Formats: sequence, structure tokens, C-alpha cells
Amino acid sequence: METRTGPTAAVAAGGGAHLACAGRGALLLALVAVAAAVFLPVTESSCPRDNSLVKDVSKMYQSNYGREGFSHITIAGALAHGMKEVEVWLQTFGPGQRTPIHRHSCEEIFVVLKGKGTLLLGSSSMKYPGQPQEIPVFKNSTFSVPVNDPHQVWNSDEHEDLQVLVIISRPPVKIFTYDDWSVPHTAAKLKFPYFWDEDCLPAPKDEL
Repeated sequence: METRTGPTAAVAAGGGAHLACAGRGALLLALVAVAAAVFLPVTESSCPRDNSLVKDVSKMYQSNYGREGFSHITIAGALAHGMKEVEVWLQTFGPGQRTPIHRHSCEEIFVVLKGKGTLLLGSSSMKYPGQPQEIPVFKNSTFSVPVNDPHQVWNSDEHEDLQVLVIISRPPVKIFTYDDWSVPHTAAKLKFPYFWDEDCLPAPKDEL
């Protein structure tokens, strides 16, 4: 058997020591990562995939999605909860707040839970929405929006929030937005996925 002595043996021993240190270092890093995962707070996902039978609405994810005076909760969604035919939202608008002017090719029903406001409803029968109808809405009222008719929900009350339950068909929703009521329907901008679906459904790579 060959016995190593001198510089060669020292190099071999040194290499083994480096490997041992590297192994211990990797193990230490793994332990630190595990400890961090255990002790650091977990950020709640904005796309919580919760299929439990009973849910507490007060504990569900809500956000203003960059819009001051607005709050949205997807109570039952296609992407987060596996809904196939309908989707349910709880939305709250502060005084003076409103949705963008928009349209979509799905049915939509509103139930006003609190406050009062105005539904602005344009037409899909002309080349552009035109001068909208202004329709008052109030607590305990319900209304539906015709498919593809441009509309806007506005909290026209100066003092109280407007809170609505919204039911849509054919989720996830594809929304076309208008800068104003004179924009032609063909120039409306598609927003898909919409803000509350962005974390659940990546945007398509190709733009038409």
C-alpha cells in the first residue's frame, strides 16, 4: 500500500478539510433557511386557493388594487375557488368613487348592501357609448347590466360608503375600458387578466 507523505499528503488533507468545511457550511445555510421559514411571517397570497365549504368573509383577502377609496373581495372566484359558471365579489366604494367606464361580454347583477349611488349606462347599439342614462340605486335595490353595454357604478353620496355584492357569469372576466363616453367601442382597451386576477392568471405573452 502506498503511503503519502510530504507536500502531497498535506494537500490531500487540506482538500478534505475544505470539503468538510463546505459541507458544514451548506448544512448551516440549510438550517438558517429552515429557521427563517419557521419564524418569519408568511405573506398572505392575493390569490388564495381556498375550496373549503364555509368561509369567513371578514378573513378573506381584500385590496384596493391601487385605487383610493375602493375595496374588493372575491368571495367565490373561478381562479381562486374553482367556480365554473359564476363569480361573486364584494366591493366597497368611498364617497365620490366610481368604477372605470367599461363593458364585458358576461351577465352582471348587483345587490346594494349599503349606501346609495348612480348607475351610468351607455349603449352598445351605436359606434360609441353616447350620453349615459343616470339611474339611481339605493340600499336593498338590485340591478343588472345588459351584456356588452358600457357602464359605470358611481358612489354619488358625499358621506356614506356604497357597498355592493356583484355576481358575474363566464368568469374570469375580460373587461374593456373607455377613457370617456365618446370613445368608439372598437377603441376600448382590453384589460385581461383584470387586477384581482393578475396573481392567479399570468398575462398572455402575445398582444393582439
